[in-house]
Amino acid sequence: MFTKDTRTETFLTQMGVDVQYTNKATIAGLVKDWRTTNLSRPVPLREEAVYEYAALMEGGSPAPAPILHATKKGDEVLDGMQRIAAIELLGATSFSAYMVTCDSDDMLAAISLLANTRLQGRAESPEWTRRRTVEVLVIERKLSVDEVSRMGGWRKADIQALARILEWGVAIQSIGGPDLPDTMIDVVSQHVSKSDLRAVSKPAAEFLKTLKDAKFSASDAESYVEDFFRPSAKTSKRFKALADRLEMFKEDPEVQIRLLGRKSAGLTRDVHLRRALKTVVTVLEEIKKSGEKLLYIDEYFKLAGQIHNKLHDLSPSHKKPRK
Repeated sequence: MFTKDTRTETFLTQMGVDVQYTNKATIAGLVKDWRTTNLSRPVPLREEAVYEYAALMEGGSPAPAPILHATKKGDEVLDGMQRIAAIELLGATSFSAYMVTCDSDDMLAAISLLANTRLQGRAESPEWTRRRTVEVLVIERKLSVDEVSRMGGWRKADIQALARILEWGVAIQSIGGPDLPDTMIDVVSQHVSKSDLRAVSKPAAEFLKTLKDAKFSASDAESYVEDFFRPSAKTSKRFKALADRLEMFKEDPEVQIRLLGRKSAGLTRDVHLRRALKTVVTVLEEIKKSGEKLLYIDEYFKLAGQIHNKLHDLSPSHKKPRK
């Protein structure tokens, strides 16, 4: 039912492992959990693929031999789980396979992750495979970006960018934060360091959860993220400053609208104005606490006077101040 395949042989040679073709592999000799362990797919076994393979093989169309690795607990399936399940469905008990000899768990994981793509089999989407490969090999197993790029035939810059996003995603979730889209993670990473994120983990995690619950897009959230993580007047008061900003953020009209489930028409001018003025008040409070002195104070009073007059212009019910 299975045959030799030059693509498989070339792939394994390029991966630098020893391989032997055998006709004596058995389903009984596989590890007990072979049906439930599959690094290369979000769902280990896809029923439609198993039935399709079974129908093709029953009709006389052979499939490429799977790739196995012998362990003390049995033979691990590195590639070909759907095909093996198909022959099991047809009543077969033994089959042909490529048996890999390798003493590197990292290389075995790489073969499992990349075989479908490199051999043009029933692969998942290219985006999913690349992300999964970086997640397992770079983030979990600490292989270099160079190594993984070469193995998968990908551009180094793409793998580097993806690894950065995934590392930040892990950092955010490690403080109790939510699983965020890549675009949102990128925004967060531009406005805070990982060490600062850990130092203010509680308010930061709550802020990011609220952002997600309020369904902000990355572009709409950027000004909020920048404002929330901006430097504090005193490092020792950093946690308190962000806790205060969190409460202000939750009280923001735009946030309230989104959390209550009403569709937002976008940030209105009054929301922008309120946010800007609250930011000014917060900055002034931090300057006061720090004991710093403001130079050119008359310039600030002049700006404050302009704001005061323009607010009166916008509010007919209030008497305009005397000039």
